[in-house]
Amino acid sequence: MKNNKNCYERRNKNGELISYRFFCMGKDPLTEQPKQYTKTWKIPHGLSHKEIEYERKKAELEFIKQVEKKSVGLFVEENNITFEEYSTQWLNRILLRNPEAYSYYERALNALKVINQNFGQCLIRKINPSMVQKFYDYLCTRTYKKQVVTVKKSLYDIIDVKQCKNKIASLCGIERHTLNVATTIGKVVNISTAKAICKYFNIPLSKCFDVKQIETKYAKSTNAGIRTILVVILGEAKREQLVEHNYASKDFTRPITGTSHPKEVFDANESKEFVKAVLNEPHQKKKTIFSLLIFLGLRKAEVCGLSWRDIDFDNQTLSVTHNSLYLRSFGIVTKGTKTKTSKRSLKLPEQMLNVLAEYKLWYDKQKELHGDLWENTDRLFIRDNGKPMNPCTIDKWLKDFNLKHGFKLITPHEIRHTCITNQINAGIPLKVVSTRAGHANEKITFDIYTHSLKSQDDEAAEIYNNYLIS
Repeated sequence: MKNNKNCYERRNKNGELISYRFFCMGKDPLTEQPKQYTKTWKIPHGLSHKEIEYERKKAELEFIKQVEKKSVGLFVEENNITFEEYSTQWLNRILLRNPEAYSYYERALNALKVINQNFGQCLIRKINPSMVQKFYDYLCTRTYKKQVVTVKKSLYDIIDVKQCKNKIASLCGIERHTLNVATTIGKVVNISTAKAICKYFNIPLSKCFDVKQIETKYAKSTNAGIRTILVVILGEAKREQLVEHNYASKDFTRPITGTSHPKEVFDANESKEFVKAVLNEPHQKKKTIFSLLIFLGLRKAEVCGLSWRDIDFDNQTLSVTHNSLYLRSFGIVTKGTKTKTSKRSLKLPEQMLNVLAEYKLWYDKQKELHGDLWENTDRLFIRDNGKPMNPCTIDKWLKDFNLKHGFKLITPHEIRHTCITNQINAGIPLKVVSTRAGHANEKITFDIYTHSLKSQDDEAAEIYNNYLIS
């Protein structure tokens, strides 16, 4: 073939034809200025002259198509990198970009355990919308086993109990209210409560309780979190021109579904009973932590991140400046707040101020008693050696506290929801509630706590109706 302006022969020193050099004019996708693209096509061995000409034309046409895609930023370079290889590189860059992104790293790591089961060995450039949609459909149908313990026969129908209920509850290590629940047919109880009762009376668990393993779908928020990680990774791959489109995005797939678990909170009466029990709690550290949850609505990580310099007794304020988290991959880490708006200063209610002052006296005494064993730290909540407290301890303490007093088994974060819900129901302006909660704006508070705002709207309608017709 003779050379033309778009294709030139390339020969070795012996004059043998070894390759062709292709040229094509296109545009730079960033500047949109004219740009000349080139590519060398090596001639495969063992082809006849006719076969070489055929393959050359095919390669040249493919090159022209590539230039057209490059000119509009859609070209994907040929690569043999698997999704798992690329996702590992992406994961390792998280902490390089933001050394404090421990939580995001941990969430991404957990999500990739599920994603890589489906896409791990697949070439990233071969991922298509059909594959992604099948994965999303799989996410929405996944289930896990959940243990449910129901009272099927009252303890008092099985054995002749001569002791008073208060004594029985005490000997079982539970509260009287919890015992009443655990002996009422049809009630759902905690497995540890059921075991404690059966152990004390030396009866099989199956005599009083029905223990079932039920298949439960994963929450919609869990599935959406996994989807988000896949979208982010393929979005990064698109920017690096490893894939042509982000096929995980909503432009190519249907929405994620899943169960939505309602937020469990204490109602007004339960909240008051909870506060009463907290203020009577003899364990100073538990008393202070639970008070911070219910009076201020702090996140568990914010509670563990508090230092004494964050407490201003003179101005009666508390500043939220750090989070302390436990992450399986890193242990206990301290970092900045969740968002910029999470960093905030809160006016302390009088009761909370009293609890903190009482705790400071106890804290200083403990520091003096431990002497040289006490690590020099300014943290409010530490272990016996003065080192930062594991935030997971709060979950265990709260669970035991709720079981002991017969309260619903709600988490530290649900105590935060209780605090915010109560503030809204008390008539505190939404803007103030949002700011004290550390939300970025009122819309977030509105979206999360619509149920409380709806009850206020119903009440407002009735009040105004009575005003007009009175």
